Amino acid sequence: MIALTVKGGLFAALLIVASVRDLKTREIPDWIPALLLCTGFIGIHPLDSCLGLVLTGLPYFVAAALTRRKDGICGGDCKLMAACGFVLGVWGGLLQSVLSLTLAVLAGCATAFARRKPLKEILLPLAPFFCAGGIFS
Repeated sequence: MIALTVKGGLFAALLIVASVRDLKTREIPDWIPALLLCTGFIGIHPLDSCLGLVLTGLPYFVAAALTRRKDGICGGDCKLMAACGFVLGVWGGLLQSVLSLTLAVLAGCATAFARRKPLKEILLPLAPFFCAGGIFS
């Protein structure tokens, strides 16, 4: 029980650090997903963790490869979500993705409405939404 509490605390703390860094620099340092991956070894379920890593990270990798925009989904987002999938497992990682992207779309729509701009012109860092989705999932 204590191990899962420590795992959850480290997971939330690292996601908050990723959010702050992404807001300030629009970049997620490589050490954050690496530490998240290490956190996933606490109370690991190997098959669920490995499947979570692939099934959670792969859609972001495909989106980054298809869009190829400097200001869109990049490698840091892919690595962060893959590491989150490793920590949370398949269903937790997919739930985090759904919650995160729903929050991002809602925030983007609200920002576009407030600024009276088209939604495609709104650029928001994703890590804060990944953080919220991860903590709520």
